[in-house]
Amino acid sequence: MHARNAVLQLALRIKDVKEQAHKSEEAVLEITKDMKRLDYAKRHLQRTITALKRLHMLLHAAEQLRMAAMISEGQPVPNYKVAAHLIDATRLLLGHFEGYMGSVPKMRQVRDAVGVLRGQLRDGIVKLFYEVGFPEENQGEMSDDFEENTESGVKLRWGSTVGPPSGMVQSTLADACLVIEALGSQSKEEFITTFVSDHLEEYERVFDPSPAAASKGKSNRGPKSFKKSALVDTDSVNPLSLDQVEKRFAWYRDKLRSLQLKFNNVFPPHWNVHYRLTASILERTARHLKFVLKKNGTSIRIAPFSATPAGAGVVSVSSSLVSAKFSASLSGASTHGGISSSSTHGGPGTGESSIAEGEKAVTALLKALQKTILFEKEMTAWLSRDFGTTFIDPAEVSPGQKRGEDDDALEFDSNGRAVPAGSAEGIRIKYERQKKYGGVEINSSGRETGGQVPPLVGIASVTFDDHMSPYVALEERTMDELLHAAQSDNTVDTRGDRPVFVSSTNLFIYMRNSITRCTALTKEKTFFLLQRAFQKKLRSYANVLEKKLPQPQSQNVAKLALANIQAGASSTGHTSSSQTSHVYRIPPGEEVTVCHVIDTCEYCADTVEALEDLIRDKIGGKYKEKVDMSEDQDAFQEVTAKSIRVLVSGLEQRLDAPMKEISRTNWSSFDIVGEESSYVRTIHLVIHPFVVQVRELIPSSYFRSFCDKFAMSFATYYYRTLVGLKRISEAGTQQLLLDVYSIKTLLLKLPVLEGDKKDTKSRHFITTPSKSLSGGSTIAPAIYMKMVNKEFRKIEVMLKLVGSPKDMLIDMFRAQWDCSIDTSAMASDFQIIMNLKGIPRNEQPSMLENLGLEGGDGTMEGSSSMTANIQALQERGSDVAAKVNADLSQMRQRVDDFRKAFR
Repeated sequence: MHARNAVLQLALRIKDVKEQAHKSEEAVLEITKDMKRLDYAKRHLQRTITALKRLHMLLHAAEQLRMAAMISEGQPVPNYKVAAHLIDATRLLLGHFEGYMGSVPKMRQVRDAVGVLRGQLRDGIVKLFYEVGFPEENQGEMSDDFEENTESGVKLRWGSTVGPPSGMVQSTLADACLVIEALGSQSKEEFITTFVSDHLEEYERVFDPSPAAASKGKSNRGPKSFKKSALVDTDSVNPLSLDQVEKRFAWYRDKLRSLQLKFNNVFPPHWNVHYRLTASILERTARHLKFVLKKNGTSIRIAPFSATPAGAGVVSVSSSLVSAKFSASLSGASTHGGISSSSTHGGPGTGESSIAEGEKAVTALLKALQKTILFEKEMTAWLSRDFGTTFIDPAEVSPGQKRGEDDDALEFDSNGRAVPAGSAEGIRIKYERQKKYGGVEINSSGRETGGQVPPLVGIASVTFDDHMSPYVALEERTMDELLHAAQSDNTVDTRGDRPVFVSSTNLFIYMRNSITRCTALTKEKTFFLLQRAFQKKLRSYANVLEKKLPQPQSQNVAKLALANIQAGASSTGHTSSSQTSHVYRIPPGEEVTVCHVIDTCEYCADTVEALEDLIRDKIGGKYKEKVDMSEDQDAFQEVTAKSIRVLVSGLEQRLDAPMKEISRTNWSSFDIVGEESSYVRTIHLVIHPFVVQVRELIPSSYFRSFCDKFAMSFATYYYRTLVGLKRISEAGTQQLLLDVYSIKTLLLKLPVLEGDKKDTKSRHFITTPSKSLSGGSTIAPAIYMKMVNKEFRKIEVMLKLVGSPKDMLIDMFRAQWDCSIDTSAMASDFQIIMNLKGIPRNEQPSMLENLGLEGGDGTMEGSSSMTANIQALQERGSDVAAKVNADLSQMRQRVDDFRKAFR
């Protein structure tokens, strides 16, 4: 109860306080009522005074503007400099009275009067520039009515001479530009567009190749803005001719000289009037050239290269001649005349005249493109030097601005603090700076720049890109001539690390020069088409190198002796699938050519990679990802792999004689073991010089592959020869084991064989001895020795089993033979061993039963299973060839060296 009373008392106190506060507020309002009235009156009076002052200023400025625009005896032309400031002032003052225009007629009258003065000034300025720009046209055309245009400021024309105007006139023109600037951006843009269009109207009339322009020119000989120039003979200009492109640019240079005399230092730099003129004429030229190239494109024909004799319809042109013509074109040397859509010489079907016309057309095409690019670069340099024009660099965001750590353009506030130009603060700073300087582009240092403009290079020259196929075709035909000459040219260049065919270096030198020629003109579509042409010709050259290899022969002919040997051990004939493949016989000395093919393929594969990098560095951005020459490298690597197979097969075929000697020897009559057999010495004499010469001529990685493949192939060949023998005595097996050891020793040393220093007369290519595959050691690599020992172990085991006692044969076979193969193959292998041992056929089934195997169908079946066993061993041994990939890493440094040399 006590608490409730306390709350009620507190509520009453609060109510009293609120009432007292309300009374106090009313008292204060009563006291300040008069003060508020005075404040409102003062504020309205100030606004009224300000409005009256602005109205007085507006009326005064409008009157001053009228006086400045008037023409009088003391003022022959309007005072454009004063008028420019008054136009700005009236625009700002009228903005304050915008709300009164609907309710105060007097304000609308003032606004309309100012608008009329602005229009008169603009029209007068246009006529003034027209008079100064085309005095020849205005002498007779404006003599009758110029008195009527006194209100527009064209009463005085400063004489009728064609020469440059006086300094006073140019100063007046510069002041007139200030008026155009004050009239606003839309008026300025219309003025510049009209100025450019008027001064390029004659260019359209003289050089536009379209039929509509030609008919218009005939019907309207006297254009409004131009009188025919004395320096342009329209009768001698053929707009459809590519070789007259230079006349277009000569006309524009003369026009620029005329404009420089008439309008020197007239236009504000940020207007970029000369840039607008140049860009416009390039755009018009691009449109004209597009029409000309499309019309003439059907008449340009490049005859493909043909190896037929002269007089048969096609005459070949040497690559040096074509290169000389291209070089002459690029250097601006005089060439044949231009080509038109109807230019033909010689009778129809004449091959020589057809080629000459094609070359003439391509020369004119290249010269026109080169002149266009030079003109674009010339104009770019001139604008940058004389007018300070800055061009946009596509590789940079804003080259003239400073950048932060993240390569962002920067702006600087009033305190010098750097802020990103793309941020809200940076955009605000830039906007305020432009507003401060009247909308002109100003950099952070306060210097007028006029802003960056798009580049001129490419405006007209890019038109050629879609019409350069004749140029690419001519380059292809020249490369075809080089490829044709390479088919019969085996000249070798020995100046490098390895001997290569001169034709390969000539081809890449030509490609490099072709890249230089093309990139001097264009780096876009045409360059990409040229790169595709390179790919096609590189694959053709790989085919040329492949044709330098010996032609393959049927194996069932080349291996006739081996077939006879195998047939002698069987009553039925049998031809394995491997016998239907091809083998290669290398004539004496031709192994050098095969090695040169390998070296050339390696050089080409490495240089193709460097060529790809060079092209990717130079080509346009949108084509970089499309450049891929890996398939061309693969083509040369495939020829390299085939060349190694040819060397292996060729060396193997040279061993036919000692293999036949093995087959002719009666090994069952041996009763003592002597020195190594004569066929072993023959094998040494054949293999040693061949391998040494191959080692000196080809790279170590490829030589290692050759050694691997030959060792495996020869071991199989040797094994098959021994399997085809008849009975072998125990002494015969010992003799053969001795021979096998000697041959195995030779093969183990194959990668490190050293040549005889005395025997240098028969060498086709003499060089210092190359380092061995094992880093200069006289011991072959361990992995290679393991592979050879594995291949010869089967031969040694077979001979040991043949020479073992008959009663121990089964146990020894189980202990030493490879029992991982199936039982039928083991039976066949065991049956062959029994045949070589001379065990009678009637005893063989029982021995097979003791071994736990079933008998075979005969010796040849066993030979076939032996072949299968050998093939299984070859498949397992082929894994060794994978080690070649590790050796390829040694080539990487050489690739880098090739790149540097190619560049």
